[in-house]
Amino acid sequence: MGKPTGQMQELTQKYLDDYNTLYNWEYNEMCRFIENFSEEEFVNHYETYYRLCEDYGTELVDNFGLYFDQDASQFENFEDMYEGEYGHSTDFAEYWCNEINEATKNLPDYLSVDYENMWETKVSKDYFEIDCDASDYTYGHIFKKVVG
Repeated sequence: MGKPTGQMQELTQKYLDDYNTLYNWEYNEMCRFIENFSEEEFVNHYETYYRLCEDYGTELVDNFGLYFDQDASQFENFEDMYEGEYGHSTDFAEYWCNEINEATKNLPDYLSVDYENMWETKVSKDYFEIDCDASDYTYGHIFKKVVG
């Protein structure tokens, strides 16, 4: 593990103690965050990270962090970017074509759409997919690439 809590900055130690006392959050989990990110990012973003893990699962939130090269500030955008779980990217492409995109949502029934191709050539330019397979086995978590 990283450096002992006694060697961390005074502000970090205060947050560790406060979070443990007020919320009963575990030191080991908080120290894991500090080791993966930094003490500064812990002070600025851990509360959001913890809440997201409670609401969406640690694996999904951690994979979201990996997508952004461990930039903890991106956790603040998670909920604005999250479109939902669709099982697979092609399921989201179908939803996008039928419910969001004005050009494709009213196509006549006799036309069919290749949703896999639609994901690969169009939709994935604006969205990305995160799969969780370590413990939750959930797939098709779709996020906007840019918060608008």
